[in-house]
Amino acid sequence: MNKTIAIFGGNQEKTYQKIGAKHGCKVLFHQGKTRNGGNKKEFRNIIKKADIVVCLVGALGHVSMDVVKEISKKNNKTVIYHSGFGASGAIQSCITMMSEMQSAA
Repeated sequence: MNKTIAIFGGNQEKTYQKIGAKHGCKVLFHQGKTRNGGNKKEFRNIIKKADIVVCLVGALGHVSMDVVKEISKKNNKTVIYHSGFGASGAIQSCITMMSEMQSAA
């Protein structure tokens, strides 16, 4: 598929990257911790490089989620809100969404 997925929240960076690679995707990861909004620049850099963005709802605070949503909207990126913590489910939901977007185009 050769797409780039940005994942925000959690702490399984290596697992996300390994599963993404199995599906031919590059995974960019940020645990989502903010210092009073101080990571906005880091978030922006990751989101700009991504084709699609995932927020792990149970592992990401409201402030971080709002920042990710705002930056994604400005950069015209699709955001998926994934309710689970599992790496497989997060990656699979991205792949499904990207396939749907590709077939709609």
